Amino acid sequence: MWNAVETVGLTKVYRVYASPWSRLAEVVSRRPRHRAFPALQDVTFSLPRGEGLALIGENGAGKSTLLKILAGITAQTSGSLEVRGKVASILELGSGFHPEFTGRQNIVLNAAMLGLSPEELQRKSPEIIEFSELGDFIDQPVKVYSTGMAMRLGFSIATQVDPEVLIIDEALSVGDGYFQKKCMDRLRIFVESGGTLLFCSHAMYYVSAFCQRALWLRNGRAEALGPVNDVVREYENFLVAKSERAAAEPGHAPAAAAHLPARIVSARLVEGRQDLLYTQGEPWELEVEWETPDPRLAFHLGVGINRSDGIEVCSFASHLDGMPPMTGERSYTARLAIPSLPLVKGEFTLYIFLLDEEGLHIYDQRIVQRAFTVQSPRYSFGLVQVDHSWSLDVRSGSSVKRSA
Repeated sequence: MWNAVETVGLTKVYRVYASPWSRLAEVVSRRPRHRAFPALQDVTFSLPRGEGLALIGENGAGKSTLLKILAGITAQTSGSLEVRGKVASILELGSGFHPEFTGRQNIVLNAAMLGLSPEELQRKSPEIIEFSELGDFIDQPVKVYSTGMAMRLGFSIATQVDPEVLIIDEALSVGDGYFQKKCMDRLRIFVESGGTLLFCSHAMYYVSAFCQRALWLRNGRAEALGPVNDVVREYENFLVAKSERAAAEPGHAPAAAAHLPARIVSARLVEGRQDLLYTQGEPWELEVEWETPDPRLAFHLGVGINRSDGIEVCSFASHLDGMPPMTGERSYTARLAIPSLPLVKGEFTLYIFLLDEEGLHIYDQRIVQRAFTVQSPRYSFGLVQVDHSWSLDVRSGSSVKRSA
């Protein structure tokens, strides 16, 4: 399989001036009056056709700079790249739009930039307009659009023109929950149809759903590159350690929760375990309650158990277990039961995800640090108890078997 994207040693250095006068003085005096800022440094990777690559990292890590270079919006300072196939991108909100043109006129403009023929444009325009759900605003100038409306138009154009390579920055994060879900469904179809995706997001669940590999950028450099689950785990461990350091600082306060179309009301362990202390082999049961103002929404539930040091132990998802989506109500209660807890010892964190009917979009999530503890009556090695048996062959030819 050939590579859709290849980069070798990509580097981007910006010139930062203290003021516009410093820029003018540099031109006149021919002496440097700027500070060099390396936004991207020696980034090398390849992306096979039909796969997804997630770009992850903190704000200012160089993700957007890399995507702009790949989309052809800006040029690298050094290094080389090659992108094969028709490329569509959703980067900065409003990029590629003429603010004085209407949404309909911008569809024509962007279609021409993407190389669509007049016949293709005539065929695709109704689909783009329908997907965007902009209504009468499609004939209004883009300069009056909100950020969410601009995102709707940009995503509709980029995904309806049948690109071979799709580049998406954090633009989707500004949309409302309904349209975000609609976008995620469209991305799933694009990936399943063999499209090549470069996807930048702070939502690790989406990253893991759409991409096979991940590139973690830190201070403009590639900190890690490899299978998405491995890189995401390494990045999340980094964020957890950073959050713990920040939480220990004076004056730290948690951020307020945003308005959600559905929300988790409670998550608790049942079976009367007030001390949250278990031993291996005991029954374990989690009860999750959630509510929504819209009974038409459908839900699945996902649960993950991690050791307190971030080691992933196991996960459960109702859609992966063949359960139909839960719908038709405004409040729900679901229980996840483990008849015999296989964990041997340790403190464990619960990750609870309220998902849509495809098990893809996250309506709400709850992280319960140190949710429960498992203790062993004797000193034990390892994390889980595994059913097993021993077989001993003696010289006489007979055998002895013991099960444990």
